[in-house]
Amino acid sequence: MVALLSKREAKQISGIKVHLAAYPAFEFVKSLRFQFSDAIKKGLLNDKLLNEAVILQGKIIETELHIFAGFESMIFDFANLNLLDTTVLIHQDIADEDIKLFAWKNVLYQTLLSSVSSDYLDLIHSNINAKIPSEVANELYYHSHLSEELLAKMTGKAKNTIAKQKSRHKPPQQEMSISLFEQVIGEADER
Repeated sequence: MVALLSKREAKQISGIKVHLAAYPAFEFVKSLRFQFSDAIKKGLLNDKLLNEAVILQGKIIETELHIFAGFESMIFDFANLNLLDTTVLIHQDIADEDIKLFAWKNVLYQTLLSSVSSDYLDLIHSNINAKIPSEVANELYYHSHLSEELLAKMTGKAKNTIAKQKSRHKPPQQEMSISLFEQVIGEADER
């Protein structure tokens, strides 16, 4: 059975640690170098706000929370973890073998299978600016839009890397010539 940790229950937790069965997966994640990790270290993203999006999964043993999922996020940080601002799913009856498998599934999904290629930062730049409302952008990375320079800082790349990608990935320009069919339609509309 899985239940949401209530605020009242969260206040009764005396400590948080990684479950022993999930510890190898946790160590693996901490050994990785993430694309946007410098953005967090340099304060280019609102890590407190992003930490609130982390969903932890764990098991309560006595009065401690033993987590086995949620730590695979690059923004996960024990030092800044506040259970009152975090969604925590508590598994009641889960065996250590299931915890181990659960931890590794989350690690593989969150870190390896959903990592973003740095070959397409130009597309990330364009899509973020086209889709994220300015007020949300302001909350996340302290600017109303994502500049190439800021994205370059976040990813540890040079600004000209993104510009080169934009020129390489630019769709071919369509010719501006008017076809015979379009000319006939235009002449018919003018009459």
